[in-house]
Amino acid sequence: MKENIEDYRKSGYINLDEYLLNNPEGFTYPYYIDGYDEKNFWTRVGKEEKEKFIYVKPREYEYLNNEYNVYSELLYEELMKQVGIKNVDFDLAQYDGNVATISENILEDYNKDQFIINASELLESKYYNTEEKYNIEDLFDSIHEYCMADYLDEEIEEKCINDIQKVCIADIFALSTDREACDFDFIAGINTKGEEDLELAPLCHNTYALGSNFSKDEIIDMLDEPDILADKLSECSYSAGVPEYKRESEYPYWEDTLYYLIEENEDNYAFAKECAENMNIDNAILNVEKKTNSKIPEEYKTFVRIAFDNRLRSICECLNLDYYKIMDDKYYECEMEEI
Repeated sequence: MKENIEDYRKSGYINLDEYLLNNPEGFTYPYYIDGYDEKNFWTRVGKEEKEKFIYVKPREYEYLNNEYNVYSELLYEELMKQVGIKNVDFDLAQYDGNVATISENILEDYNKDQFIINASELLESKYYNTEEKYNIEDLFDSIHEYCMADYLDEEIEEKCINDIQKVCIADIFALSTDREACDFDFIAGINTKGEEDLELAPLCHNTYALGSNFSKDEIIDMLDEPDILADKLSECSYSAGVPEYKRESEYPYWEDTLYYLIEENEDNYAFAKECAENMNIDNAILNVEKKTNSKIPEEYKTFVRIAFDNRLRSICECLNLDYYKIMDDKYYECEMEEI
């Protein structure tokens, strides 16, 4: 009987249904975590000392904008690696007849006395109107109060806030549109040094990035009409990073967030420049296909290359960066890697 979950990979997807059917003693019934969508759950796979929890994120087709959503999640992960941001290690799977992404429990490599806190828990502990749409400054205030209450060093608070700002900047490059202030997790508790700690957890809330907020038909239409693509990308919202009073309009355009984050902040500007120089969509595509032993649909690969390049051009204009020099340097690096 097969026991290695990798043996159940077919056409790029791990058939989790078949694995769980053939290894009923190797997993516990899926259970849900407070604060997570009820369709997302942790389950245990493997046997005895080899057991691991995995996080399953099913995507039912009728609830998806397009069939590329799972690929966008993996491409996003690769882009974050390129700029040093931690993301959960996602893989492709099939579960309950639907496509899914799966990952190991992000706490596997942490101390047993550490646990996950969702941003909503921090926000609701400070703000009693839970129906209110929180902004990023609300989250920063909540992190400050949490650190004060637990007597955590100022450096811990500062690092959490800086890491969130970096995610928001990287999101803009990756065309993310669904990040909210609540879409951050933190790892709290006693760390491996025996000290009370708080740090930003690896990302896993990346549902609509790299154009997966558009339908398949919209993406095909945009490939046929480049002007439509440029217009739609420029209108993409990004609501996590900028509070309403800092916006130029009621609609949270990504430019507002970018200016808000880099204004009078040299570190954030330097990180944005690093993203422009180091994020490489072609390398991300190559690594995803190699990792999953599958091929991303050609029309989606074409779209993400064009869309990512379009966004990079726009950001370079905002930051007064030399787009052509950046692209020449990336091309040179690719040539050197091939030699």
